[in-house]
Parts: sequence; C-alpha cells; structure tokens
Amino acid sequence: MIGLRPSIISLAVRVLVRDGEDRLARIVHIDSSLDEIWLKNLDDRTWPFRLSCSEFVADYERPSPRYEIAFDEPRPLYVRPPNSDTATDERQKEHWDIIECLLAGAEHDERALFFPITRRRLVTVACEQFNVTRQTVVNILMRYWQRGMTFDSLRPDFRECGAPGVPRNIVSGTKAGRPRTISPDDGVSTNDDLRRIFQIAADYYFASRRRRKMQDAVDYIVRKFFCHQIKGLEGGQVEVEVATDKPTVRQLRHYIKTHYRPSVRYRAREGEKKWLLEGRAILGQGDHGTQGPGDKYQVDATVADIYLVSQYDRRRIVRRPVIYFVIDVWSRLIVGIYVGFEGPSWAGAMMALINMVTPKVEFCKQYEIGIDFDDWPSHHPPKALLADRGELSSVGLTEPIERSLRIKIENAGPGRADLKALVERRFGIVPAVFKPFTPGYVEADFGERGVRDCRLDAKLHLFEFTQVLLLSVIEHNNHPVSGLRAPPGMITEGREPTPVELYKWGIENRSGALRHLTIDEVALAVMPRGKARVTAKGIRFKKAYYECDTAHREEWFSEARKAEWNVDVSFDLRAKEVLYLRSEKLRQGYEICRLLPGSSRDAGKSHYEADELDHAQKALLAATADKRQAARIETDIMIERIVKKASDAAMAVKDASRSMSEQLSSIRENSADEKSARRREEAVDLTPILRPKSEASQESKDDDAASEQLSYEDQSLEFLEQLKPGGDE
Repeated sequence: MIGLRPSIISLAVRVLVRDGEDRLARIVHIDSSLDEIWLKNLDDRTWPFRLSCSEFVADYERPSPRYEIAFDEPRPLYVRPPNSDTATDERQKEHWDIIECLLAGAEHDERALFFPITRRRLVTVACEQFNVTRQTVVNILMRYWQRGMTFDSLRPDFRECGAPGVPRNIVSGTKAGRPRTISPDDGVSTNDDLRRIFQIAADYYFASRRRRKMQDAVDYIVRKFFCHQIKGLEGGQVEVEVATDKPTVRQLRHYIKTHYRPSVRYRAREGEKKWLLEGRAILGQGDHGTQGPGDKYQVDATVADIYLVSQYDRRRIVRRPVIYFVIDVWSRLIVGIYVGFEGPSWAGAMMALINMVTPKVEFCKQYEIGIDFDDWPSHHPPKALLADRGELSSVGLTEPIERSLRIKIENAGPGRADLKALVERRFGIVPAVFKPFTPGYVEADFGERGVRDCRLDAKLHLFEFTQVLLLSVIEHNNHPVSGLRAPPGMITEGREPTPVELYKWGIENRSGALRHLTIDEVALAVMPRGKARVTAKGIRFKKAYYECDTAHREEWFSEARKAEWNVDVSFDLRAKEVLYLRSEKLRQGYEICRLLPGSSRDAGKSHYEADELDHAQKALLAATADKRQAARIETDIMIERIVKKASDAAMAVKDASRSMSEQLSSIRENSADEKSARRREEAVDLTPILRPKSEASQESKDDDAASEQLSYEDQSLEFLEQLKPGGDE
C-alpha cells in the first residue's frame, strides 16, 4: 500500500483514505465553507458519513494519524471498448440515466443524497420515472460511490456471471446448452466422468504423427465406453449397438481447445521442429545484438533455380549450381559469394569464407567485370559467424577458426532456417534481378504436365552465370532494402539506405576500423585438418604419399625406417595433389607437400574421387572374392593330388634295405646324371623334322586326315615326345 498523510492540498473528491483499522473509504463530497467532508465506506452498504474537514486535515499532524491517503484502487479499472453495443452497454446506460436523474433532482448538489429526507424524495422520483424498485436505485447509487463515481463504475458485472472458467458437472437431467434440431437424440452433458474419457480421446488424437482425425478419436472412445452390445455373426463379422447418449466431435473439440494451449496442440500435431520454424511467435529482429558492420555475418547455401551447360561442350546440359552467400547482418551487404557445383558442403562454405576477405575489385576482374572499390568495399572478417551445423561442425574447424582467426562460430539448429532469415531472404531477392533474362530458369510450374522443360532452354555455362550473379549482387548492394529503417544520423546526412552506404556509414559512425586477414590465413584456417604419417616411403595421407623440402633436408624418410611419427596437415578436399604441412617450426607455419611419383595416379583428382575409386576397387574385390577362393581351393586340391601321386610312386620303388647314409651319399652323382639327362631334353634343335614314309604308309586314312590338321609346331612336339627316354616305341 502506498500511503500519504492528508493535507488540504491533497484532499479531493474520489480520493481513497484508509483508517487505522485498515478500512478503505472514498471521499464523495468536500465543502470547505461548511467545514465538512463526506466519506463512503467501500466494505459495506452504509450511507456516507460526515466529518469535520478541519479536524480531518489537522489529524495528520499527530504522531499516529487516524487517516492516510491510499492510491491503490481495490478494483481494476475497466474502460468500455469503443463502438461497443452489447446488453451490458445498454444496462450501463440505464444505470447512468438513473444517476443523472438523481443528480439533476438534487440540482447537482450531492449533499441532498446524504440526508435521509431529501434522498428519499429523489429516490422516489427516479423509481417512478424509470419504473424500477427502490432497491435497484439504492444499489446503483451505492455502486456509483464505491467504484469511483464515473460512467464506467456503473457497468454491470455480467462478465463474472456463470462462474467463468469453472467447468460444470451435470450428472443427470436434460442436457445443458441449446437443444438439437437435426439429430434425433438429446446428446450427453459434459461432466467429470466424461472429461476423463475425453482425456483418453485427446491422448489418442495427439499420440501419433499419423495425423488422426478428430472423428477417429471420437470413434475410439465410443467403441471403448459407449458400445452396449457386440454380437458375432457368420463369416467373422460383428454387429455393434451404439448408445444414443454418446459424445460428439464438437464436444471433444471444445475439450481440447479449453484444456490444451494452441502451442501444445501445434507441437503435438506438427512436431517441435515445425513449431519452431513456422508456428512460434516472431517477436525479434534478425539484426538484434549487432551495433554496426562486421559484428556478425551469416552464411548459407542454396541450389540455384537454373540449369547450366558444360563450359567445355555447350551441347551437354549439367545440373543446377550451388550458390553461397555471406551477408553482413547490420547493413545487409553481401560480403562473400561462391558459385559452383560443390555442396552444399564444407568445400563450398570454405570458398565463400575465403571470398569474404578477398578484395572484390580483383575478384570481379577475374570474371571480366570492372568495378570501383566503393561499389563493393567489403574484404574484412566478422566478429561472429552464424552458419549451419553440418558445414562447420562436420569438419571440426570451429575451435581452430575461433583461435586463429578470432571469429566466434555460432551454429544454427537443424531445420532452423528462420535463424538465418537475412541471408535466406537474399536467395529470393538476388535471383529476382536476373530471372527475366536467364534461359533455363526453373519456374514454379516446373514438372507439370504440358509445361515446357526448362532444362532444354539452358544456354549459360558456369563462368557466364557467375558473371550474371555478380552483377545482380552488385545491384542488390546498391539498392535500398525495403523494410529497413536507416539510422537517424544517416538520414540527416542525406545518404541513401542502401547496403553499401549502410556499410560505409556504419564503419564511420558505429564499428570503426575493421580487422584485416589475408587470404592465406583464412584459407589455412578453414581447410580441414588431419594427421599424416611419416614413413620410409613418404608422408602417407589417405593412401597417398607426399614429399616436401623439409622432409628431404632433415632426412625424414631415412629416420622413418627406425620409427614412424605423425605430423599435422591441412588439405583441400577438391585437390589431392597438394598437401599442406603444418608446424610452428616452419617459417610461415606451413609448407606445401607434393605427390610422390608412386602416387601420381591421384594427381588431378579430388579426395572424393580418390575415395570413390578406392571404394569401387574394394567393391570389385569383394564381388570376386568367392571366385578367387574357389580357384585357391582348386589349386590346393590339384597340388595335393600331384604330391600324393608322387608319394605313392616313391613308396612303390623305395628300397628299405638302403641305409640313410647310403641314400644321402649319392646326391651329387644323382644330380649330375639328372642334369645330363635334362640337357638332352632341353636342347634346342631347329632342324626340320621329316617323318619316315614307312610310318606314314601304315597309318589309316582317318589318322592321315587328323595329322593333316596338326600344325608344324604340334607335329614337332609330338615327334620330340617320342624321342624321350621311355617314350612310345
């Protein structure tokens, strides 16, 4: 309670005062000439009473005054809505007419209402004029004094009638509410028992993501609780008798609406992810927390709505390119860009971040576009960078970037495109610039029947499309952003609220000088990192071997024959022929490693292509593993047969009477005899071989026909076989 001792200055009609017993009273009339003040207790229905005004004011000088002024109204203020025309408004006007009649009868001297004789006469006149009872007039007059003596104080409390918010519990009798005019049954009233059943239906309705209908939930509880009889028929069919006093879809809908908040219903039906993206309230701004340019950048990618052709053969249609944008949150300036076929992935984001610190004049010159520095003045890193979790976190570069580049990395949650709304919106604004002029653009009706296939209209290759996109980005940066309010100081200076001007003005008046990072620093920081192994064959990384000047100078590969060790490296996923050795001992902190000749097969390939080739080789080996295993088993079986045949032959001629020394002493002579015999068999004799006529005349006609089909080499081999010792005689 806020209290104040009364004084002649602070006293006024309608002021609340509190006595020593903590009772509230309202001053309804003051007459200094008559030295009287009239108070009306708010806690009872007694008539106003009179006090001496001078004594009332002088009371505050006492150490413990009887009254003090209170400023807290016991009832909240209610203001009638404009143009309201309800039954409550009509009743309020009737009450006010009665008060005006009483005041007019007293000739606007409220003292006439404080004395019984004059008050009785005024109340009687009001009863006759408005055809109401004396009790009604007295109640209105009491409310007028107790609630503030205004027009709004006479508003009836209809909004508090009927126990609002308290559910009814009708156990028996006629159903509450408007009677039905179409359905033959009367329905069932809602009570505590039925609400428990409705809770089961609500759980059934929200339990599954299969999007059950409200009618399905009602059918479920009717089948559980309102089916009096189920009969089995022939053929496995059933007959169900449903009670007439069953709940309806409308009753269940009302229960769910009154017992579940809209956010709970949305989450249960659509899921938390969709609620955060499409259902939640949007009360903030995308640039909240930024004070000027460079405070925060947002990076994101999208697949462009255009088909391109190959820059090597325009007859070949290629897929849609990927666009990466890096945007300054405060000024909406696009500070980095990448167009290519990488991604959306870390490779594309890496190129966009490198372009972020690249001077745009030199960058545009690579694409035959001439601009001035003021047309695109951004080549600075931010303090914070908001990106997708899958791009920065997937390669584990969050901590290295924060440590080496002093850029705080913030990752948006999965499916939360709304957290990067500023950069997402650029994917709709920038393409709108080049859409009318580019063939092969994917329209909204792409894929519908009867619509021409836009892929057949593709004319631009990647270099040309990049030129078009750069011109569109430059136009965006120099065009006012709709819905963005420029700072007052910028408007005073007469500068247009374009992203470029916002960026320049913000640096001059908000952020100050931004930081500078070289392209090499950013490139080394954003490239993925790994561990390579120094071996005797070279620096092994991802199944390829590299060399560098430091390794040769310090003889790493010779030392690795004794013990191998790991080194830190950075690599570009798009080029496997180059590896970057990282070490604090190096002068620049890194050194370029080259592929060794033995790994030259990986030159010109990306890590993706090399991994895909290795995977294809493993798949091929896995597919033919059974065939190779069968061949090995067949070879083992044939060798076992040969060895068994030889063993059997050796055992057949084995002389058990010969001692071990006798068998071993003749190895030298046996080897000499074997060598002499083999020399005759292995001798090369190119003399033409002529078969004797006697043998030819003795062969049958069939043998002559067969021998004529043999080649000269086959006949020679056959004759030599006959000359071997032990051959055919």
